[in-house]
Amino acid sequence: MRRCKGWGWSFLIGTLLFGAHAEAGESPFGWIYTADIHPPGTFEYEHHSFLQHDQVGGDYDYLINNEEIEYGVTDKFQLSGYLNWSYVDAYRNEPDGTTGGPGTDIGMDDDPFARYRKTKFESVSLEAIYQVLNPLTDPIGLALYAEPEIGPDEREIELRLIVQKNFLDDRLILAANAWTALEHEDSKMGPMRETMLELDLGASYRFADNWSAGIEARNHREYDGYWYGNKAHSAWFLGPNLHYATQHWWLTLAWRHQLPVVQAFTQEQRDVVYGDRIYGDEHARNEFMLKVGIPFGTPRGTLQ
Repeated sequence: MRRCKGWGWSFLIGTLLFGAHAEAGESPFGWIYTADIHPPGTFEYEHHSFLQHDQVGGDYDYLINNEEIEYGVTDKFQLSGYLNWSYVDAYRNEPDGTTGGPGTDIGMDDDPFARYRKTKFESVSLEAIYQVLNPLTDPIGLALYAEPEIGPDEREIELRLIVQKNFLDDRLILAANAWTALEHEDSKMGPMRETMLELDLGASYRFADNWSAGIEARNHREYDGYWYGNKAHSAWFLGPNLHYATQHWWLTLAWRHQLPVVQAFTQEQRDVVYGDRIYGDEHARNEFMLKVGIPFGTPRGTLQ
């Protein structure tokens, strides 16, 4: 993770050392949502640091940070608000030796061989989750998710179907997310409109008190423009996760590696494929996630 600034990590360390005093919720996966929601009247603060690291050569790090407050509205409904910011450091990382990658905005008048560094406010998001079936009391867990996002240069709407199944007295969790997103971004090269379609699959097993570990797989499909008529590419990722939870806080680490099985459907996309992996403004070789959560508040109807 060379050259990646440590602001988010320093904040997380401080958060862990000076945590609040309430029972902890848990998120055992790095990227996959589960169908669990917070009890009504309770809150949780979460910090996410998502790092895309390494492309073909040179230097490339793109760190996206999310500051989030989650709130249980009812037994079935949860709302969250996000503040999103990022840092990118790129230098001659593209297949053709130029500078670029996700998070960069290099125009016709910029030097394509110069180092690119930038910290920016990305956007704010509102997340709503409705639990159709409870994974603890129903045969499966099922939830519906919607997240509109707006920022100075981008607008997006994301929709998810969340499925969860618990086994072995809830020690083993299997989860799947099928989701789509419509994106509009204003860049120096003009407006860009894209549609994402993704399937995420994961397993997490509690192997000791407080500790869980598992694996996550990702298939990401991108389309030019809105909806699904113009295929751009399909990329696969796979990697492990590790989760630790106490009464007062929890922590999750995860890593996904891009597998050499990419499909590129346009010449523009094929131009940024190297070693059967896709780079350019699409993906990095490795993805890392660090999440920490601190719950607080008392469920409505519970005696103080």
